[in-house]
Amino acid sequence: MTINNLVVFIYESGICLAIMFTMYWLFLRRETYFRFNRFYLLSTIIIAFTLPLGNLSLFENGNGVSALGGISSVAETIRIPAVTIAAGSDSGLKQSFNWQDLAVVIYLIGAALLFARTILGIVRVTILKKKGEVVYKDGYSIVYMKQKLAPFSFLKTIFINDALPDGPDKSSIIIHERIHIRQKHTYDNLFVEFFLAIFWFNPFMWFLKRALRNTHEYLADNGVLVGSTSRTSYHSLLLKQIIGLSPLVVTSSFNSTIKKRIKMMCRNKSSVLAKFKPLFLVPMIILLTLVFACSEIPEDPAIDNMQEIVADEMVLATEQPDETIDSPTNTAPVDEEIFFIVEEMPTFNGGEPATEFRKYISQNLQFPETAAENGTEGRVIVQFAVDKNGKVVDANVVRSVNPALDKEAVRVVMSSPDWEPGKQRGKAVKILFTFPINFIVSK
Repeated sequence: MTINNLVVFIYESGICLAIMFTMYWLFLRRETYFRFNRFYLLSTIIIAFTLPLGNLSLFENGNGVSALGGISSVAETIRIPAVTIAAGSDSGLKQSFNWQDLAVVIYLIGAALLFARTILGIVRVTILKKKGEVVYKDGYSIVYMKQKLAPFSFLKTIFINDALPDGPDKSSIIIHERIHIRQKHTYDNLFVEFFLAIFWFNPFMWFLKRALRNTHEYLADNGVLVGSTSRTSYHSLLLKQIIGLSPLVVTSSFNSTIKKRIKMMCRNKSSVLAKFKPLFLVPMIILLTLVFACSEIPEDPAIDNMQEIVADEMVLATEQPDETIDSPTNTAPVDEEIFFIVEEMPTFNGGEPATEFRKYISQNLQFPETAAENGTEGRVIVQFAVDKNGKVVDANVVRSVNPALDKEAVRVVMSSPDWEPGKQRGKAVKILFTFPINFIVSK
């Protein structure tokens, strides 16, 4: 996966997650259909992760590439970071700082830290089990701990402070934690922690984690009250158990979110009509599927609307150039289809275009003397394609600054050595790129 693909995936997944969790917040969070809420929240993560990876054949054209699309084609058309060319200083040519690479590094560091936190939590549970007194029951075990920690469960083990006296309160706590074990809530927690490491930058993922934890507790509380335990005595037990927090993120804690749990236990059971609320979610999920699981390909190579997507780096090359710059006659057939996203993106000099092509440009571009003498500077945006033979073709300017700067930008792009062409389903195809070049006059 290239950096471009990673950025597009994170962007689309984040939007999908935000939309689906907002639907939960509006329609489901106050309902007492806890099993469905659990299913929906887990499904939200799966859908947000898988939809951007999909490709619906329903909308494919003859070449097997989707003709509908969302954000992917915009970000991928194309992302070569700008190169800054300076005149009038000893430094000569210099490359602009790649903020996107820095963002990816920060993202990966955050993901690694959260993965490490999850592993550390599992290790700490294992250590606690070894330090406590273990009593094995039918299908589960109880660990009596010396530490004053809130009761919690992990996998098939319940952890309880050994100072807790025998009696109805202790029995209710064990029943509560056994429900967590029977319904396999630990697996939900581990599942969420894994994807939290992937989507840690998205606040909606943290909201979803909290909502799922609450739903687990609602399910366990409901299971306790179905038995002989009275609601009043159980409420009293919850209030008495505020002795601390569960020490580990991967566990189910008895005393978490007590205020919300008591309110939910006092809430009337949701009406029959509330069962139809999930039907409101169906159109939204279908819309997300159509938007995020499809990749766009234009029917006409002519581009007719240009706007910048990211102020400094990313440009959507979709505007006919204001000024056409003469370029070599190295062009592809007019009926050759242009792709924006393919299974194998083109490479230059054996590496990523974001690195190798920028290096080539910085080493070969010459700042026009007339422009340097007149102090002319600015950003020239060049659109070009790499055809199925790996040749650079169809170079033209989509943002003009000065004829001399424009001509030099096109010249150096068209002088590029052959690339390794991109491939779709094993077949070499033509792919469109956009490349900004910043000309500056050093003072």
